[in-house]
Amino acid sequence: MTGFTDDLILGGRVALRQPAHGFRSGSDAVMLAAACHPRPGGRVLELGCGTGLPMLSLAARRSDVTFVGLEVQPAIAALAAINIASNAAEGRGMVCAGDVGVAPFADHSFDLVLANPPYFDAGRFRRSPDAAREIARSEGAVPLAGWIGTAVRLIAPGGHAVLILRRERLAEVRDALPADCALDIRPLGSRAGRPAKRVLLRLRPGADGAVHELPALALHEADGCDTPLASGIMRDADPIMWS
Repeated sequence: MTGFTDDLILGGRVALRQPAHGFRSGSDAVMLAAACHPRPGGRVLELGCGTGLPMLSLAARRSDVTFVGLEVQPAIAALAAINIASNAAEGRGMVCAGDVGVAPFADHSFDLVLANPPYFDAGRFRRSPDAAREIARSEGAVPLAGWIGTAVRLIAPGGHAVLILRRERLAEVRDALPADCALDIRPLGSRAGRPAKRVLLRLRPGADGAVHELPALALHEADGCDTPLASGIMRDADPIMWS
């Protein structure tokens, strides 16, 4: 891996070092963090944390939580550790190198699990020549059902998981959930009136097993500029609510 950029996110609240080329964190990571609401003093896990932007964005908004990131690529995990230190969060967070399929944590040990799983089934999209980007974007040894199974296993009673995915994968999510796990869906529309391609999902094990779809959030105006809602999330660390 050669070449990095040092970026300021959330209006300078988060300093992020990431590869100059290949997979780079962006708006999805910030949207994911904005939709996370762990209990006060909660313990948080990010599956597939990459360079750490979602968990660090959440930590910037919620100074009371502690967090752990799990990342399969050792070089990327090392960058996440650098970013934790750069944001003076060593006392609150850490990163582990490991695979989502064999996450080395005790069952029911986190109040919140968050993840931005690979968007694509490995056989259904054009492969990237960049190895790190390929791993981040497409399923490898762990399919989407495996990510969901791990998340559900690790959620403490009364806790939940939050994911961001392409809408076309909703059927796979529903098939992977246990019968008692409620699913809340918050579509993210590029512009008002256009179909949403991405969705935020909240998984609540031990609930009623119902599926609830909330109104879509429009992120861009007709001219392509950010809506006030999107600007507040991306620049001011405003939260995305589930009610």
